Amino acid sequence: EVVRGKDVMIAGHGAFGVENIRTCCEYSAKKIYLVCRRKNLACPRVASWFANQSDPPVPGPTFVKSMEPAYEICGFDPWSYHSVQVNSQRTALTIHQKSRFGIGDVYFLAVSMGKCEVVVDQVKRLSNQGVHLESGRKLEVQAILKVFGFTGDWEVDRLMKVKSMTGLWADTDNRRYIASEFPGVFANNFASTSLSPAAIAWVESAAHVISFPKDWNRVLDSQMMPVNKPDPDIDRPGYVLEARAGMTVAFLLGAIVPRLGESGLKQAAMKKQKQLECHPLERFIEECASEWHEYA
Repeated sequence: EVVRGKDVMIAGHGAFGVENIRTCCEYSAKKIYLVCRRKNLACPRVASWFANQSDPPVPGPTFVKSMEPAYEICGFDPWSYHSVQVNSQRTALTIHQKSRFGIGDVYFLAVSMGKCEVVVDQVKRLSNQGVHLESGRKLEVQAILKVFGFTGDWEVDRLMKVKSMTGLWADTDNRRYIASEFPGVFANNFASTSLSPAAIAWVESAAHVISFPKDWNRVLDSQMMPVNKPDPDIDRPGYVLEARAGMTVAFLLGAIVPRLGESGLKQAAMKKQKQLECHPLERFIEECASEWHEYA
């Protein structure tokens, strides 16, 4: 109710910022300004569905191409975003950004219809009249939502007595396993935008190295697992791994431990089957279209 009938500024262009545009629309905000230092990629629902039903994963260039229609109605070019590292032929691509994808269509609808404006700028100061930006522009808003994303909980490090993390294990101890969703995106192909496939792999990995400690010793002997230490200077506990490190952990476990590699292949097939059973394409498109018209 805080935003009803008001002009609102959302600070931050991460997943939380994108999702709060929907909240502001649902509570009848008058105008929404999404203020950010730079734009991060958001993910339309159809592109998310495309990745989640894939086996093998969708190549990066194909994934970004599937986003194009949603970006075109906003006048945006996803290929030009800072996080998209692509060759001149657009045949090889890596997406690397500190924020996870905000998934949904309301962001694109709101921008295309003028309900939301994305402002690439920085806040200089606040006053009774509104928000003053570094560029000199003033936004006359009556509510501000600050959504700067995921922050780790130092209590987890304390509870697990973390001095350093080797992969997802505290201090190389195969019994002390800590799994947390990685903040950000680092990938050149895309198999899922959902947490559940990763959660299955996390559970199997944790159980396997407890039951088969010799396999864990092989992982340690490789000396390839990323090591992460707590960093108070940036307020990041040790158990929070960046997306690049998280992807490295998943790849190495599958390569060094055959049982986990085989399981990963089976999980990919199961993920595709469940996605198509629960969300068949025709019904999914109908539901998306119904929501587009409802918000429009």
